[in-house]
Amino acid sequence: MTRKRWCMLALGMLVGLLLGVIALVVFVDPFEIYHRALFYNPPYDSSTQMYSGAGVAKSYTYDSIIVGSSVTENCTPSVYDRALGGRFVKLSMNAGLSLDHAKMMDIAFRTHDVRRVVYGLDLFAFSQYYNNQKARTPDYLYDDNPFNDVSYLLNKNVLISYIPQALAHIGKPDEDMCRDAMYYWEPPAMPGTKGLRAMVDLSGPMPAQQDVSRGLEMAQLSYTHNLLPYIQAHPETTFTFFFPPYSIYYWAGQAEQGMLDTAMAQRRLLSGLLLAEPNVELYDFHAHFDWVADDSLYYDLIHYIASVNDEMAFAMAQGLCRVTDPAQIEENSAALMQAAAALFP
Repeated sequence: MTRKRWCMLALGMLVGLLLGVIALVVFVDPFEIYHRALFYNPPYDSSTQMYSGAGVAKSYTYDSIIVGSSVTENCTPSVYDRALGGRFVKLSMNAGLSLDHAKMMDIAFRTHDVRRVVYGLDLFAFSQYYNNQKARTPDYLYDDNPFNDVSYLLNKNVLISYIPQALAHIGKPDEDMCRDAMYYWEPPAMPGTKGLRAMVDLSGPMPAQQDVSRGLEMAQLSYTHNLLPYIQAHPETTFTFFFPPYSIYYWAGQAEQGMLDTAMAQRRLLSGLLLAEPNVELYDFHAHFDWVADDSLYYDLIHYIASVNDEMAFAMAQGLCRVTDPAQIEENSAALMQAAAALFP
């Protein structure tokens, strides 16, 4: 065999191998970037939401989305279907910041006609610079450029880890089951009142609170860059925002860190900005004391049992806890501050 012929044969084998790998990734498509799973039910893992979220946003059938942090992971889309109408999917990002959520909305709006966005307003997501993220986004999965998909198509981890995980769950695909079960996490043991109290230092008087100016600046920038553009660009979409029902001990913890005044100022700012938009609904479950004061509902300071997520869907459907006037936020904030202060000696 001549050297030229050997080189041509070797090159042909290499190209054939690469094309075979690409065909395998496209066919199995463990993150569903190109199509829904064909012969398995994906093992969604919250540690890979940056990847699987892009596939869900691109490939699922839906007209409504649930956006937020880990407090939205236990939402049941089929329940939201019944309560609010439409067909929901979760585009949750645990510990996500406002830019993480913006990227999920961006891909949803580019690929679907979205009639409703249900968005969990976590104040921590609006407390850092607007261009900060939980982690670096794999933008090659989020954009429409097929040429940079090589980072997915020839990815060692996709071949070694994620395709085998997909093949371990072979069965008839069930989109309804998957959209309800994705990212759902089994709770640890409930800590009870004593456990929740131990998560916050309540041993002394409530400390003096910090200046609120930086917190307001971060919230304003995050809103301006990562929320307002989507609200204004999609007047046909209803944006349903809600403040999640954190435990009252969370608010005591904010006070203990000197951040309670900042949190209340951010609530006031975001509420006022959102209420100015005609296609926005706002619900304040921060001050739903039937929940926030019931220690039996919480795994930690902010995470509550899954049934609360379902109850919120029906509460929103009935207009319960809806805010239509900034004065309601002021009243609720005063009640929260009073309840938090009462936990200190």
